[in-house]
Amino acid sequence: MKNKALVILISLVCALLFILINQMTPFPGQTSGNGNPAIPLITVLFLLFCYLVFLWFKLINIEVKRKPLVFTMTLIAIYWVVAVIYQKASFMAYRNVLADAYKEQFDFVDWDYINQITSFMSIHVNNQYFNVNTYLIFLTASLFIALLLRIFTLRGLFSVHP
Repeated sequence: MKNKALVILISLVCALLFILINQMTPFPGQTSGNGNPAIPLITVLFLLFCYLVFLWFKLINIEVKRKPLVFTMTLIAIYWVVAVIYQKASFMAYRNVLADAYKEQFDFVDWDYINQITSFMSIHVNNQYFNVNTYLIFLTASLFIALLLRIFTLRGLFSVHP
């Protein structure tokens, strides 16, 4: 029961961090300072992710049959495919929104600048990496890894000693 409550609590904390990081995104056409202040929060999310994997692993009973675990993992993988396709389309659409805002402000589009502000760690795309879709990917990834570890323990490929 304690582990279930912790999974819920950690999931809620992660949701709040996703919301906070999402809100750090400047509006299209708005300038930003140097760097991305969300990077330390991403580190916290990584640590919480590891803890979530541990908690999920503890919650998944060792008596569970392998077929339901594999079925759940298959559903998660299917969800990931759909979610990644959606996220890629959303990202490309957002890049066009940024280009339109730039064109409105300067009467032309500097695609080098647009590509630069839509690079991996840019503050301008925090909302593309931290939203409801990516939060669900985050949660399902922690569950998937825990399920994978549980299958390994069932097959004797991985052992956990209390």
